[in-house]
Amino acid sequence: MSQNPSPEVPQALQDIVDQHDFLSLTDSKTCFPGSQGTGLTLIKIATDSCTAIVSTNGGHLLSFTPAGGDELLWLSPNCQFSPGASLRGGIPLCLPWFGPHPTDSSRPKHGIARTRTWQLNSASLDSEGVCHLKLSLHHSADELFEHDFTAELTLSLGLTPTLHLSLTNTGQSDFDASWVMHTYFAINSLETTRVEGLDGREYSDKVEGGKYFTQSGPVTFSGEVDRVYEDIQLPVTLDDGQHRYRIEGDLCPSVVVWNIGAEAGSQIADIGPDNHKGYVCVERGACLGDTWHLPAGQVRSAHMSIKPA
Repeated sequence: MSQNPSPEVPQALQDIVDQHDFLSLTDSKTCFPGSQGTGLTLIKIATDSCTAIVSTNGGHLLSFTPAGGDELLWLSPNCQFSPGASLRGGIPLCLPWFGPHPTDSSRPKHGIARTRTWQLNSASLDSEGVCHLKLSLHHSADELFEHDFTAELTLSLGLTPTLHLSLTNTGQSDFDASWVMHTYFAINSLETTRVEGLDGREYSDKVEGGKYFTQSGPVTFSGEVDRVYEDIQLPVTLDDGQHRYRIEGDLCPSVVVWNIGAEAGSQIADIGPDNHKGYVCVERGACLGDTWHLPAGQVRSAHMSIKPA
Protein backbone atom coordinates (compact mmCIF):
# COMPACT_ATOMS: atom_id res chain seq x y z
CA MET A 1 0.00 0.00 0.00
CA SER A 2 1.15 3.56 -0.63
CA GLN A 3 1.96 5.90 2.23
CA ASN A 4 2.09 9.69 2.42
CA PRO A 5 1.24 10.29 -1.24
CA SER A 6 2.46 13.46 -2.89
CA PRO A 7 -0.27 16.10 -3.18
CA GLU A 8 -0.06 16.07 -6.97
CA VAL A 9 -1.08 12.40 -7.20
CA PRO A 10 -4.51 12.19 -8.87
CA GLN A 11 -7.13 10.81 -6.49
CA ALA A 12 -8.25 8.21 -9.03
CA LEU A 13 -4.71 6.81 -9.19
CA GLN A 14 -4.40 6.87 -5.41
CA ASP A 15 -7.68 4.98 -5.06
CA ILE A 16 -6.63 2.18 -7.41
CA VAL A 17 -3.24 1.77 -5.75
CA ASP A 18 -4.84 1.66 -2.30
CA GLN A 19 -7.00 -1.29 -3.37
CA HIS A 20 -4.05 -3.60 -4.12
CA ASP A 21 -1.21 -4.70 -1.87
CA PHE A 22 1.00 -5.49 -4.90
CA LEU A 23 1.00 -1.80 -5.88
CA SER A 24 2.59 1.21 -4.23
CA LEU A 25 3.34 4.78 -5.16
CA THR A 26 6.91 5.99 -5.19
CA ASP A 27 8.88 8.60 -7.12
CA SER A 28 11.77 8.86 -9.53
CA LYS A 29 14.23 10.21 -6.98
CA THR A 30 13.60 7.25 -4.68
CA CYS A 31 13.73 4.59 -7.40
CA PHE A 32 16.60 6.12 -9.35
CA PRO A 33 18.89 8.03 -6.95
CA GLY A 34 20.77 10.79 -8.69
CA SER A 35 18.18 10.98 -11.46
CA GLN A 36 17.61 14.28 -13.20
CA GLY A 37 14.54 16.43 -13.74
CA THR A 38 11.89 17.82 -11.40
CA GLY A 39 10.69 14.34 -10.48
CA LEU A 40 7.74 12.09 -11.28
CA THR A 41 5.39 9.95 -9.24
CA LEU A 42 5.84 6.29 -10.23
CA ILE A 43 3.90 3.07 -9.68
CA LYS A 44 5.81 0.13 -8.21
CA ILE A 45 4.62 -3.45 -8.78
CA ALA A 46 5.84 -6.21 -6.49
CA THR A 47 4.47 -9.75 -6.89
CA ASP A 48 5.83 -13.27 -6.47
CA SER A 49 6.52 -13.22 -10.23
CA CYS A 50 8.28 -9.90 -10.76
CA THR A 51 9.02 -6.36 -9.70
CA ALA A 52 8.38 -3.49 -12.08
CA ILE A 53 8.10 0.29 -12.24
CA VAL A 54 5.61 2.20 -14.39
CA SER A 55 5.16 5.90 -15.11
CA THR A 56 1.81 7.34 -16.13
CA ASN A 57 3.91 9.94 -17.98
CA GLY A 58 3.86 8.15 -21.33
CA GLY A 59 2.21 4.96 -20.05
CA HIS A 60 5.79 3.86 -19.72
CA LEU A 61 7.23 0.59 -18.37
CA LEU A 62 10.56 1.71 -16.91
CA SER A 63 11.81 -1.41 -15.17
CA PHE A 64 10.99 -5.13 -15.18
CA THR A 65 12.79 -7.83 -13.19
CA PRO A 66 11.41 -11.39 -13.12
CA ALA A 67 11.64 -13.33 -9.86
CA GLY A 68 15.15 -14.75 -9.57
CA GLY A 69 16.26 -13.00 -12.77
CA ASP A 70 18.03 -9.91 -14.00
CA GLU A 71 16.67 -6.50 -14.94
CA LEU A 72 15.33 -6.69 -18.49
CA LEU A 73 15.30 -3.00 -19.36
CA TRP A 74 17.92 -0.26 -19.64
CA LEU A 75 17.19 3.20 -18.27
CA SER A 76 19.60 6.00 -19.05
CA PRO A 77 21.44 7.43 -16.04
CA ASN A 78 20.72 10.81 -17.66
CA CYS A 79 16.97 10.25 -18.04
CA GLN A 80 15.02 13.46 -17.44
CA PHE A 81 12.17 12.73 -15.02
CA SER A 82 9.91 15.74 -15.55
CA PRO A 83 6.22 15.99 -16.47
CA GLY A 84 5.81 16.01 -20.23
CA ALA A 85 9.35 14.75 -20.89
CA SER A 86 10.19 11.76 -23.05
CA LEU A 87 11.82 9.25 -20.72
CA ARG A 88 14.98 7.68 -22.11
CA GLY A 89 14.87 3.92 -21.60
CA GLY A 90 12.39 1.24 -20.62
CA ILE A 91 9.58 0.75 -23.17
CA PRO A 92 8.23 4.06 -24.45
CA LEU A 93 5.29 3.88 -26.84
CA CYS A 94 5.89 5.93 -30.00
CA LEU A 95 2.42 6.90 -31.29
CA PRO A 96 0.69 8.08 -33.52
CA TRP A 97 3.81 8.42 -35.61
CA PHE A 98 7.26 6.88 -35.42
CA GLY A 99 10.35 8.97 -36.07
CA PRO A 100 9.93 12.45 -37.52
CA HIS A 101 6.38 13.51 -38.37
CA PRO A 102 5.76 12.49 -42.01
CA THR A 103 4.89 16.02 -43.20
CA ASP A 104 5.95 18.48 -40.47
CA SER A 105 9.41 18.16 -38.93
CA SER A 106 8.58 20.81 -36.31
CA ARG A 107 6.27 18.39 -34.52
CA PRO A 108 7.78 16.18 -31.80
CA LYS A 109 9.70 13.13 -32.89
CA HIS A 110 7.95 9.81 -32.20
CA GLY A 111 4.51 11.30 -31.68
CA ILE A 112 2.72 12.56 -28.60
CA ALA A 113 1.77 9.48 -26.57
CA ARG A 114 5.14 9.13 -24.83
CA THR A 115 4.94 12.63 -23.30
CA ARG A 116 1.24 12.72 -22.32
CA THR A 117 -0.20 11.63 -18.99
CA TRP A 118 -2.01 8.32 -19.20
CA GLN A 119 -4.76 7.25 -16.83
CA LEU A 120 -4.52 4.05 -14.82
CA ASN A 121 -7.97 2.50 -15.22
CA SER A 122 -7.58 -0.76 -13.34
CA ALA A 123 -5.18 -3.25 -11.81
CA SER A 124 -5.57 -6.95 -11.10
CA LEU A 125 -3.57 -10.04 -10.19
CA ASP A 126 -4.69 -13.25 -11.86
CA SER A 127 -4.50 -16.84 -10.59
CA GLU A 128 -1.13 -17.36 -12.30
CA GLY A 129 0.44 -14.40 -10.53
CA VAL A 130 0.36 -12.06 -13.53
CA CYS A 131 -0.31 -8.40 -12.77
CA HIS A 132 -2.48 -6.61 -15.35
CA LEU A 133 -2.38 -2.80 -15.45
CA LYS A 134 -4.81 -1.14 -17.86
CA LEU A 135 -3.98 2.42 -18.91
CA SER A 136 -5.60 4.75 -21.41
CA LEU A 137 -4.94 7.99 -23.26
CA HIS A 138 -7.76 10.05 -24.77
CA HIS A 139 -6.63 12.56 -27.38
CA SER A 140 -8.76 15.36 -28.77
CA ALA A 141 -7.73 16.81 -32.12
CA ASP A 142 -5.20 19.63 -31.77
CA GLU A 143 -2.40 21.31 -33.69
CA LEU A 144 -0.06 18.35 -33.14
CA PHE A 145 -2.46 15.62 -34.29
CA GLU A 146 -5.68 16.64 -36.00
CA HIS A 147 -7.71 13.53 -35.16
CA ASP A 148 -9.47 12.18 -32.07
CA PHE A 149 -8.30 8.82 -30.77
CA THR A 150 -8.20 6.64 -27.70
CA ALA A 151 -5.21 4.42 -26.98
CA GLU A 152 -5.44 1.63 -24.43
CA LEU A 153 -2.34 -0.13 -23.13
CA THR A 154 -2.43 -3.23 -20.95
CA LEU A 155 0.79 -4.26 -19.23
CA SER A 156 0.67 -7.94 -18.30
CA LEU A 157 3.60 -8.56 -15.98
CA GLY A 158 4.38 -12.06 -14.73
CA LEU A 159 7.60 -13.97 -15.17
CA THR A 160 7.65 -12.29 -18.60
CA PRO A 161 6.11 -9.02 -19.86
CA THR A 162 3.44 -8.66 -22.53
CA LEU A 163 2.18 -5.30 -23.80
CA HIS A 164 -1.24 -5.08 -25.46
CA LEU A 165 -2.09 -1.96 -27.49
CA SER A 166 -5.55 -1.03 -28.73
CA LEU A 167 -6.07 2.12 -30.84
CA THR A 168 -9.53 3.51 -31.63
CA ASN A 169 -10.32 6.26 -34.13
CA THR A 170 -12.95 8.21 -32.17
CA GLY A 171 -13.19 10.99 -34.75
CA GLN A 172 -15.16 11.51 -37.94
CA SER A 173 -12.37 11.11 -40.51
CA ASP A 174 -9.78 8.48 -41.43
CA PHE A 175 -6.19 8.73 -40.31
CA ASP A 176 -2.91 6.85 -40.58
CA ALA A 177 -1.00 5.88 -37.45
CA SER A 178 2.45 4.39 -37.14
CA TRP A 179 3.76 3.19 -33.80
CA VAL A 180 6.37 1.05 -32.07
CA MET A 181 7.00 -0.33 -28.61
CA HIS A 182 10.51 1.09 -28.32
CA THR A 183 12.14 -1.50 -26.03
CA TYR A 184 15.57 -0.68 -24.56
CA PHE A 185 17.11 -4.01 -23.53
CA ALA A 186 19.80 -3.94 -20.86
CA ILE A 187 22.74 -5.84 -22.30
CA ASN A 188 25.87 -7.45 -20.94
CA SER A 189 28.18 -6.36 -23.77
CA LEU A 190 27.48 -4.36 -26.92
CA GLU A 191 30.40 -6.04 -28.67
CA THR A 192 28.92 -9.52 -28.22
CA THR A 193 25.25 -8.62 -28.74
CA ARG A 194 23.50 -9.87 -31.86
CA VAL A 195 19.94 -9.82 -33.13
CA GLU A 196 18.91 -13.00 -34.93
CA GLY A 197 15.98 -13.89 -37.15
CA LEU A 198 16.29 -11.15 -39.78
CA ASP A 199 18.79 -12.78 -42.16
CA GLY A 200 17.82 -12.22 -45.78
CA ARG A 201 15.22 -9.56 -44.98
CA GLU A 202 15.23 -6.11 -46.54
CA TYR A 203 15.58 -3.08 -44.27
CA SER A 204 15.51 0.69 -44.46
CA ASP A 205 18.79 2.06 -43.10
CA LYS A 206 18.28 5.44 -41.45
CA VAL A 207 22.04 5.85 -41.02
CA GLU A 208 22.25 5.72 -44.83
CA GLY A 209 19.38 8.14 -45.39
CA GLY A 210 16.65 5.52 -45.61
CA LYS A 211 18.22 3.46 -48.40
CA TYR A 212 17.23 -0.19 -48.56
CA PHE A 213 19.64 -3.07 -48.04
CA THR A 214 19.37 -6.81 -47.40
CA GLN A 215 20.37 -8.18 -44.01
CA SER A 216 23.18 -10.75 -44.07
CA GLY A 217 23.48 -12.87 -40.94
CA PRO A 218 22.68 -11.49 -37.49
CA VAL A 219 22.62 -7.75 -36.75
CA THR A 220 25.76 -6.70 -34.85
CA PHE A 221 26.84 -3.38 -33.38
CA SER A 222 30.23 -2.01 -34.41
CA GLY A 223 28.83 1.52 -34.87
CA GLU A 224 25.51 3.32 -35.11
CA VAL A 225 22.68 0.99 -36.18
CA ASP A 226 19.19 2.28 -37.06
CA ARG A 227 17.19 -0.14 -39.21
CA VAL A 228 13.51 -0.79 -39.92
CA TYR A 229 12.43 -4.21 -41.19
CA GLU A 230 8.89 -4.50 -42.57
CA ASP A 231 6.43 -7.39 -42.76
CA ILE A 232 8.19 -9.53 -40.15
CA GLN A 233 5.78 -12.17 -38.86
CA LEU A 234 8.16 -14.39 -36.87
CA PRO A 235 9.87 -13.68 -33.54
CA VAL A 236 13.38 -12.23 -33.45
CA THR A 237 16.01 -13.03 -30.82
CA LEU A 238 18.38 -10.79 -28.90
CA ASP A 239 21.52 -12.51 -27.60
CA ASP A 240 24.07 -10.53 -25.58
CA GLY A 241 26.26 -13.49 -24.65
CA GLN A 242 24.63 -13.81 -21.24
CA HIS A 243 20.90 -13.55 -21.96
CA ARG A 244 18.72 -14.63 -24.89
CA TYR A 245 15.32 -13.02 -25.36
CA ARG A 246 12.67 -13.83 -27.94
CA ILE A 247 10.66 -10.78 -28.98
CA GLU A 248 7.31 -11.81 -30.39
CA GLY A 249 4.82 -9.54 -32.12
CA ASP A 250 1.20 -10.35 -32.90
CA LEU A 251 0.03 -7.85 -35.55
CA CYS A 252 3.31 -6.01 -34.99
CA PRO A 253 4.85 -6.48 -38.46
CA SER A 254 7.67 -3.94 -38.17
CA VAL A 255 10.94 -4.59 -36.35
CA VAL A 256 13.26 -1.70 -35.49
CA VAL A 257 16.83 -2.35 -34.35
CA TRP A 258 18.73 0.60 -32.93
CA ASN A 259 21.83 1.63 -31.05
CA ILE A 260 22.96 5.21 -31.40
CA GLY A 261 26.70 4.49 -31.32
CA ALA A 262 29.47 6.30 -29.48
CA GLU A 263 29.72 9.56 -31.41
CA ALA A 264 26.05 10.49 -31.64
CA GLY A 265 25.28 9.15 -28.16
CA SER A 266 27.84 11.40 -26.53
CA GLN A 267 26.10 14.43 -28.02
CA ILE A 268 22.62 13.62 -26.68
CA ALA A 269 22.08 14.95 -23.18
CA ASP A 270 19.84 12.15 -21.92
CA ILE A 271 22.22 9.43 -23.15
CA GLY A 272 25.74 10.81 -22.69
CA PRO A 273 29.27 9.53 -23.32
CA ASP A 274 29.68 5.73 -23.30
CA ASN A 275 26.14 5.08 -22.07
CA HIS A 276 25.20 3.70 -25.50
CA LYS A 277 27.07 0.56 -24.44
CA GLY A 278 24.33 -0.36 -21.98
CA TYR A 279 21.47 -1.05 -24.37
CA VAL A 280 20.19 -2.31 -27.68
CA CYS A 281 16.68 -1.48 -28.87
CA VAL A 282 14.66 -4.21 -30.53
CA GLU A 283 11.19 -2.85 -31.18
CA ARG A 284 7.93 -4.24 -32.53
CA GLY A 285 5.21 -2.15 -34.11
CA ALA A 286 3.77 -0.92 -37.40
CA CYS A 287 5.58 1.77 -39.38
CA LEU A 288 6.70 2.67 -42.92
CA GLY A 289 4.77 0.34 -45.25
CA ASP A 290 3.15 -1.42 -42.27
CA THR A 291 1.50 1.78 -40.99
CA TRP A 292 -2.09 1.35 -39.79
CA HIS A 293 -4.97 3.03 -41.62
CA LEU A 294 -7.95 3.62 -39.34
CA PRO A 295 -11.31 4.68 -40.78
CA ALA A 296 -13.61 6.59 -38.44
CA GLY A 297 -14.76 4.35 -35.60
CA GLN A 298 -12.29 1.53 -36.32
CA VAL A 299 -10.34 -0.27 -33.59
CA ARG A 300 -7.01 -2.00 -34.21
CA SER A 301 -5.02 -4.02 -31.69
CA ALA A 302 -1.64 -5.72 -31.33
CA HIS A 303 0.62 -7.10 -28.66
CA MET A 304 4.30 -7.71 -28.03
CA SER A 305 5.75 -10.25 -25.63
CA ILE A 306 9.30 -10.87 -24.45
CA LYS A 307 10.35 -14.35 -23.33
CA PRO A 308 13.57 -16.21 -22.58
CA ALA A 309 14.85 -17.89 -25.72
